[in-house]
Amino acid sequence: MKIAVIGGGLTGLTAARELREFCKVTVFEPHWLGGLASSYCRDNYCIEKFYHHCFRGDDELLDLIKDLRLASKLEWRIARVGYELNGEVYPLNTPVEILRYPGMSFTDKLKLSLFTLRSRNKNYEKFDDIGVIEGISKELGEGLYKRFFYPLLRGKFGENYGLVSYAWLLARVAIRSNRTMKGEKLGYMRRGFHQLIERIVEGFEIRNERAKIQKGSRWIVNGEEYDAVIYTAPLPELGEIIRTEAGVEDIRYQSSICCLVGSESTITEDIYWTNLSSGVIFGAIIEHTHFMPFEDYGEHVIYFAGYTTPDSPLMIMGEDEIAKVILKDAGKFGLKSEDVRWVKVFRAKYSGPIYEKGYLRKITPYRTSLPGFYIAGMTSKPNYPERSMNGSIAAGKEVAECVIEDYFS
Repeated sequence: MKIAVIGGGLTGLTAARELREFCKVTVFEPHWLGGLASSYCRDNYCIEKFYHHCFRGDDELLDLIKDLRLASKLEWRIARVGYELNGEVYPLNTPVEILRYPGMSFTDKLKLSLFTLRSRNKNYEKFDDIGVIEGISKELGEGLYKRFFYPLLRGKFGENYGLVSYAWLLARVAIRSNRTMKGEKLGYMRRGFHQLIERIVEGFEIRNERAKIQKGSRWIVNGEEYDAVIYTAPLPELGEIIRTEAGVEDIRYQSSICCLVGSESTITEDIYWTNLSSGVIFGAIIEHTHFMPFEDYGEHVIYFAGYTTPDSPLMIMGEDEIAKVILKDAGKFGLKSEDVRWVKVFRAKYSGPIYEKGYLRKITPYRTSLPGFYIAGMTSKPNYPERSMNGSIAAGKEVAECVIEDYFS
């Protein structure tokens, strides 16, 4: 039996790995092997094109790392976060830092703490049809929404923030629980997750080709027949005819832009992640070398990350032009242009779904209306409420289980 896997991100690679003992598997990936988890390599190190870290609760990812004999590479560190207000960055990690933050009253801070605790006990699915703005304003007040949540939502969803479901926020808050009195502990594979991609690809064929899928007596991919197809690429790239016949819901996607910079200096003293309230085209600054050792890189590595829409002019602008705009804005936060050694811009046109109202009813099932055609990836259940390496690996395993049940049980 032959199976074609369309898309070489973590979902596709995991599905291929699970199925390789049962049949011949071919993965089609025309761009970056590893998808959003792919890396950019310098002379002496590799770094993810889009920022990555993991959580203690990422069981599927942690199990895979262990299976691939990479557990010794995984480190857990406090990742300090901050919030920019009127051009100044305030750390928000310890109770004292939170109390000192001038952007909220003591009452608002108390409301926010209680909201975090209550969110963990709520059935978020009941709030799927309520907008995030409505939900926050009703529970916490319009003032707290404007002063705190609005910049975060803009940074996370760009201009689509108003479409987001309140259920997403409640679920998102509930999963962020690995906190200490000094801040949140996050995981990272020392010297990069590219090591995970390099190990996972053993045992099946990979073709650096864009896949053209056709229906026949069997499935035809790039002129070759297959018994089944597992589609893990973005849904908008799936042909409209197949998408309609497969009975797939129409899901809105957002786009991601990451400007990766190598610098001789930093922006903050020790903050890993800074959320921005100022009106710039990126919503967060991620200073990777405030999280992992500077010595691993020999220079400071910084991300300027933002979200937009697939039809945004930013998605077709030249990389040099985008870099120029981002570096100009980065200068407002203290990045010295003379200290910048190199700049790379990475864009993903369909980086993930917008978790809009009613999204839970749109989550894509693995089995479709078309026999032998399966779908898994960003819009699968494990990637809600947040797309992640863990969710993508879980989706790959689960879709492989469906195929095994359908063909090999």
